[in-house]
Amino acid sequence: MRMANRIASILIIIFALIIIYQSLQFDYMVEGTPGPGFLPFWLGVFIALTALIPLIKTFTGFASKLANPFKTGEFNDFFIVLGSATVAAIITPITGLLVALGLMIGTIARLMGNKNWKTVIGVAVVTPILLYTIFVFVLAVPVPKGIFGF
Repeated sequence: MRMANRIASILIIIFALIIIYQSLQFDYMVEGTPGPGFLPFWLGVFIALTALIPLIKTFTGFASKLANPFKTGEFNDFFIVLGSATVAAIITPITGLLVALGLMIGTIARLMGNKNWKTVIGVAVVTPILLYTIFVFVLAVPVPKGIFGF
């Protein structure tokens, strides 16, 4: 298991370095606001740092003391997030990014155990508003709009 963790971590770090390298092809900043290279650059950095942690743990012996995380039936949350993200990517050209993300977050909240509809709807509404505030007002970065204009 230790060798598999090392190989997976190294492959993820290589993938992150490719993302960082490709992001350097784009402008990091454009007229004082984050450009198209901003998000991929930092995404690559965070992916690499996140993959570095389990790689280091394989050399310290800590990883061998952990229980096997791959148990039958424990992938439900993974498939909920993966399915919701896939649907969000498909409907984004129609609904726009913010509406798609709100629906995705609401679906994930509902399917992963939150049975209170007020909380689910609140999270689904507040998330796009928060993202709109951060990206449009604070960072001055336009978000992709759908055919309905939002």
